[in-house]
Amino acid sequence: IGDLFNDGHMDIVVTALNGKARILRNVTSNGNHWATLQLVGNKSNRMAIGAQLKVTTEDGASQFDMVSTSAGYGASRDPRAHFGLGPFKTVKQLELRWPSGVRQVLRDLPADQIHRIVEP
Repeated sequence: IGDLFNDGHMDIVVTALNGKARILRNVTSNGNHWATLQLVGNKSNRMAIGAQLKVTTEDGASQFDMVSTSAGYGASRDPRAHFGLGPFKTVKQLELRWPSGVRQVLRDLPADQIHRIVEP
């Protein structure tokens, strides 16, 4: 599972033993906004596996994610964190807890972008 085409839509790749991989491309168009966060660790591991994220939108609603490549038994996911923002054009606040224990807060990130965030 992941945004294979970097267009804000989550896509799926499905495989079966001895079969060809199939891509299920998400081509929906609904006007909603999104933000993807690619974390780069310095003190933490380079891929920031284990980092905890909290995104708060303009209406005060919060979403949570943890950076990982696992998505269940025999499945994997994009290590970037993806958040659907609905009608909102900014991430009002992003709270990050890096695996090293470092805490970071960013504000007013624009929507519909992939943000590369390096551990301070």
